[in-house]
Amino acid sequence: MKHLLRKRKRVCLAAAAVVILLLGNGIWPVKAYADYRYDVFGNAIPSQYSYVAEADYNGLQLGVGAFSSPTDLYVSKEGKIYIVDAGNDRIVVLNREYEADRGIDSFHMNGEAVSIKGVTGIFVHTDGLLYLADKTGGRILVSDEKGEIVRCITRPDSALLEESSTTTFLPRKVLVDSRDIIYMLSENSTQGAYMIDAGGSFLGFYGRNEVQLTFRRLYELTLRRFASEEQRSRMQNFIPVEFTNFDIDDEGFIYTVTAYSDSPANDEMVKKLNPLGNNIYTGQWMTWGDMPEVTGSKTTYNTSYTDIAVDEDGFAFALDSYSGRIFWFDNVGCQQAIFGGSGAYLGAFTSPVAIDLLDGNVLVLDGVKNNLTVFEPTYFGGLIKEAYLLLNDGFYGESRELFEEIVRMDSNYDWAYAGLGRACYEEGDWEMAKIYFEKSGISTEYYSEVKGEMRNRNMKEHFTAIFFGVILVCFVIIVGGKLLAAYLAERKKHVGGREVES
Repeated sequence: MKHLLRKRKRVCLAAAAVVILLLGNGIWPVKAYADYRYDVFGNAIPSQYSYVAEADYNGLQLGVGAFSSPTDLYVSKEGKIYIVDAGNDRIVVLNREYEADRGIDSFHMNGEAVSIKGVTGIFVHTDGLLYLADKTGGRILVSDEKGEIVRCITRPDSALLEESSTTTFLPRKVLVDSRDIIYMLSENSTQGAYMIDAGGSFLGFYGRNEVQLTFRRLYELTLRRFASEEQRSRMQNFIPVEFTNFDIDDEGFIYTVTAYSDSPANDEMVKKLNPLGNNIYTGQWMTWGDMPEVTGSKTTYNTSYTDIAVDEDGFAFALDSYSGRIFWFDNVGCQQAIFGGSGAYLGAFTSPVAIDLLDGNVLVLDGVKNNLTVFEPTYFGGLIKEAYLLLNDGFYGESRELFEEIVRMDSNYDWAYAGLGRACYEEGDWEMAKIYFEKSGISTEYYSEVKGEMRNRNMKEHFTAIFFGVILVCFVIIVGGKLLAAYLAERKKHVGGREVES
């Protein structure tokens, strides 16, 4: 018995030593096991769970046979889940209860069988047609629910498309807007998304990324002006990074993700594009991915977005294929939480390839584990979304109560303090708004407005007193000045008279 106690004690001491060693070296493994987010200084801090994995489904559980290298998924407006099971040359359709509805096992065009093994993207239009991005075939296949190909879109004939590596037509992802305009992302194309109208005509490119100007690039561009042709040929070309995926919301805004960025804290790895292709995610304290890890002179960038999904309220979920994490952004692009991870357990991934949303749940497809994982919002995650929706709809008192509950559950939640500040600001409670904005540390613009409003209010409240006070001071100065002048003149006269007598 004593031997067992001594052994248990040694194990406990060893475990404690490991924990102390980890903490002493600054290693804090919260990212893999819990939600986290970044504070205003770029530090990852633990957070309450916002979404948790409730279940995962593979083909055997669904009764449709094992999946093989699935490449994409799409959730229709009716709540049907479409999975591109490319390795099995089929589309599997699930209902909103995650039960097998049917499978499209074969595709035909003009009486001939068509393979979808090269399909990497799917979009289901409101008319029920399936748009399949076939990268291997260099085409977009438009199919009905029975697998009959009703249209095949290949590279358009247009003078706008030059024969160059930047205008390849290798469709990876596709979506269609309410005007039946097709947006397509092509492999190795840095010009943005192709825009093709219902008649198959090429309309132009939409929204491409811009090259971020850094000190190094500015130096090399200056050096290039004085280099020879041979030296220029050996220099690196600066070209935009291509989009990896996109999604469209009910209002027609297109959300894009990019796999790589030199600066995930400041760059535009996640964008919300208006009809002109301009990014409207602008503001302070927007962190788009994991902060880079610096080891000596080496910097490692750990975020590689592969897909994005947006819900009916404008909340976006970006999927990181590098770490298996999901980055949750609110409807103005501010990072609210990070969840998921890499591994073999429930809620972790080996090779996540696609993400979509259904009834408030987050669905993630893994191309190696060959399964679909369903995340459900926790009470804490539901509070966050409901608080923002109430705030945006003008229910400031109700949103304030929810933000206060969030702060009670997580006192480090900067955005909750910012939300409280906004609610108090809209209600005219300037003192409390100022306090909450100071606590958040991220609402400098609102903080400045609050101070300005407080100055204006103080001026209005004390205007009468200030006005009459100024008049009184002026009266005293004028009258006092005249009396003083008269006194000095009389004194001078009196003194002068005495001088004359003597």
